[in-house]
Amino acid sequence: MTQPLKEAGPFTIGIWGDMGITNSENTMARVIERGQKGEFDWIFHVGDISYADDHVFSFQSTWNSFFQSMQPLMTRYPYMVVPGNHEWASRDPFLYFATRNFVVYNHRFMMPSANPQAQSMYYSFDYANVHIISMSTETSYPNAPYGSAGDFGDELAWLEADLQEANLPENRKIRPWIIVMGHRPIYSSAVGYSKNGVPINSILHPSNSLTLQETFEDLFYKYHVDIAFNGHVHSYERNYPTYKNKRTSGYENPKSTFNIVIGNGGNIEGKEQDWTTPQPEWSGFRFGSDYGYGLLTISNDTHLEWSFYSASDNVLRDQVNVVKN
Repeated sequence: MTQPLKEAGPFTIGIWGDMGITNSENTMARVIERGQKGEFDWIFHVGDISYADDHVFSFQSTWNSFFQSMQPLMTRYPYMVVPGNHEWASRDPFLYFATRNFVVYNHRFMMPSANPQAQSMYYSFDYANVHIISMSTETSYPNAPYGSAGDFGDELAWLEADLQEANLPENRKIRPWIIVMGHRPIYSSAVGYSKNGVPINSILHPSNSLTLQETFEDLFYKYHVDIAFNGHVHSYERNYPTYKNKRTSGYENPKSTFNIVIGNGGNIEGKEQDWTTPQPEWSGFRFGSDYGYGLLTISNDTHLEWSFYSASDNVLRDQVNVVKN
C-alpha cells in the first residue's frame, strides 16, 4: 500500500479504536457515511476490534456481525489493524484453547508484515511521505501483558531496527513523518493509567502504561517519532509532546512524541469518564461523554491536521495542526 511519491498529495486516514458491535451504531454510521463520500483514503483501527470475547457464547457470530456492519468500508478501503487485549481469545470454555494467542485475529486479518513469525501482530509500511509502524502492546516485549504468547518473535529488536532505518537522513528526507499505532497508551490521564502525571501499571483496568514507558518511550524519543495513536482507554484524549512525564513543547516544531488516545469508537463495556485531577500538564484535551472517531490529514512534508468528532451528533470536538519546519 505504498503511494508513489511523485503522486503524493494530501491524504486522510480514518482512525478509531475499541469499537465492537454494541454502542457503536453512531460511530459506524458516521464513518461509513464519510467513507461513501470518499473523505478518507484508508483506515486504522487501533485494537479491540469486534469485542467478540465479551459475547461469550456467540464469539464467531460476533466477529461476523462486525465484518458485515463494516463491509461498506472494508470492501472499499484498506482496513489496517493492531491487536488489542480483546483479540486474545474467546471466553467460551469450549473455544478458549483453540482461539488463544490471537489465533482468530491473525486468521481474519493479513497485514503487510515482512516477518512471517510476527504474523499481523506488528509490522510497518510506507505510504507517500509517512512511515507507519504498527506495534503490538500485547505481546513480544519484556513484561508484555501476554508475555511471549504465540511466539511472535522479538518485537523490541525489530522495532529499533525499523526506527533506525526510517530515521536515516536519506529516508527521513523522503518520509519526514513517523507515526506509531498501538493499542495501549503510555500517557493517559484516566484513573488507573497515571497518577500525578506519571504512568502506572494497574491490574484492575488493566493498564501497563509504566511498562510501556520504560520499554518504548526512549526509542520514540531517540528516533523522533512524531505521533502515537492508541486506544484501550474508552475515551478521547489529546496530549502535548511529552517525554519523561514532562511536556516538552507545543505542536509547532514538536520536541518529542505526542499521543492521541482514541479508544471510544463504541464498545459493550461503556465510556471512560473517570479522570485524574488535577489534569496533567501534558494532557491537552479530554472528552469522555460520547463515542467518536478521528481524521488525520497529512497535508505535506511539514503540515498535518488531526480532527476528532463525537459520534452522536457528528460535531467537531477537537482539532490540532502540527507544523514541522
